[in-house]
Amino acid sequence: MKDLRQLNERRCERLVAKSALLDTSDLRWQDAAAIELDDATLACLVYMRDVEGFTTRDLSGLAGHPTTLRDPLVRRFLTAWQAEEAEHARALDRFLQAHCAGRGRSLPEIQAAPDSVPPWSERLLVTLTRPVGHVVTAAHMTWGALNELLTMTGYRLLAERCGHPMLTELLTRIAAQEARHYSFYLLQAEWRLAESRAARRVLPALLRRTWTPVGVGGEYKQPIEFDRVLAHLAGGESGRRAVAVMDRTIARLPGFGDLAPYARAAEASLARVAAESTGAPAAVPATSLDLAA
Repeated sequence: MKDLRQLNERRCERLVAKSALLDTSDLRWQDAAAIELDDATLACLVYMRDVEGFTTRDLSGLAGHPTTLRDPLVRRFLTAWQAEEAEHARALDRFLQAHCAGRGRSLPEIQAAPDSVPPWSERLLVTLTRPVGHVVTAAHMTWGALNELLTMTGYRLLAERCGHPMLTELLTRIAAQEARHYSFYLLQAEWRLAESRAARRVLPALLRRTWTPVGVGGEYKQPIEFDRVLAHLAGGESGRRAVAVMDRTIARLPGFGDLAPYARAAEASLARVAAESTGAPAAVPATSLDLAA
């Protein structure tokens, strides 16, 4: 266990050393409106822009747990992560502004991040979980790995499908940074789960009951907004293959062998989108994740 921790920590140090804000200075922004984008692609970009901006709310409440923030390596990473995600939001908004202005299309305003002051219930939970802070940190790193893997894959799928060379380059660059974020979270989650029997027992069960895809719930995005994005990106053979690959990747974490969170989320989302189009209640299996939780 000690060897795994030392190995992963060294790899994480190298990842943090590569931190840098997204460079878009050489992109041909004047080409943003050169090719018309379909409504589904624009909806994905708006969702991604807004969710990237939500990171200003993070590092508070459970996401800013004292045990987590006392780790200097994790703290350095999270500071860089926040700055890089905010830059992603700015780049996506710049593209959307240029594209929609050039095409005479309206653009939804940026959705503001929720209040950075967590509710009293979350503050109380922080106090109550101080004795098991290592489990909270393991949960944070695990949730981060799941969300970053989903985000990275979403950018890659949209880059492949958008049919817009300049946008493809922008999304590919963002995906590369998301891949670095994902790697850090995964390496941290791996050694923390391996070292903590409590984390291995608690987190898979907690994830089955409470995990929601990135940006969904509460004062964030409504579930149906994510459902439409996922229906667009997870459709077709490449989308189904991407979901399966993500589940196999997360299954390699200690204790996570049979979860398949992405397949469950996709199943639930597709059922809701189908129901929305017909006006019928969504027939979502009881085992599927509740994205509104």
